[in-house]
Amino acid sequence: MKPQFDNKVMSSFFLWFDNKLLDKGEAFENVTGKFYDASEEYQGFSTYASSYSQFVADASITGATIPTGIYVGENNLVNRGEGGATGLFDINYLDGKVYFSGDQTADITGSFAIKDFNVYLTNQPEDKILFETKYTERNKIDITPTGLEAGTKTYPVVYLKSMGSSNEPIAFGGQDQTTVNVRAIVLAQSQFELDAVGSIFRDTQKTLVPLFDENEMPFNSFGGYKDGDQYNFSTSTASKGSANSCFIEEVFVSNLERGVQSRIRDLNPDIFTNIIDFELTKFRYPRDC
Repeated sequence: MKPQFDNKVMSSFFLWFDNKLLDKGEAFENVTGKFYDASEEYQGFSTYASSYSQFVADASITGATIPTGIYVGENNLVNRGEGGATGLFDINYLDGKVYFSGDQTADITGSFAIKDFNVYLTNQPEDKILFETKYTERNKIDITPTGLEAGTKTYPVVYLKSMGSSNEPIAFGGQDQTTVNVRAIVLAQSQFELDAVGSIFRDTQKTLVPLFDENEMPFNSFGGYKDGDQYNFSTSTASKGSANSCFIEEVFVSNLERGVQSRIRDLNPDIFTNIIDFELTKFRYPRDC
């Protein structure tokens, strides 16, 4: 099915939110790590997983190490598309994995920036996210000499979720104001982190979220760069003005009640949680063909 306006908003909001957190909050750390055989294939490619869930892929983030190649053996840097019949096919920035065209016998290592907060789009119910999911702290994962197992949920993490949308007629000729409500569910490892994230996004009220068309989205189905072109949020949005953006009308940061926090900590005793609600608006002609 062809993506519609709400799909475009959520995908664009994901890129904007991730960039804002990495840029304003400097919420990343440069590390060197090993990739481990994931004992699985993805579309026929051999998969090797790091101990982290997401790498920084946005080249506009000052100081972040953005991997474009991986070391196979000592001092043998293999870039995407290199290495012959068993070479490096792609780097999955969104899942902390690399894909090779064949099995590797030498150690696979790399230098990359990992996010302080992984960011995901979700349609999961909030009860499942907050009360029914066991999370593992990222700092405990990185000392484990294995790749991150598929399905492992780590924190700190932010889940972005659409909370509905509406149209309101605003002018003659069929112009509406479309409102899209987006919720960010923040799971942090300290009150300091929680307050910092809330502060960053509270202050985005009355600013713009640039909208990306489908052909402008930077990632392919492997979580790597589309067409191999490095993604840079700043250059990708430099020409986008208000006509190609949503306006952030309101931002509300809400701390959860003590009883709710208590329920969360029954399963995840070290997690700090809050909710950030965004009201996005855009003037449109939704009935135009």
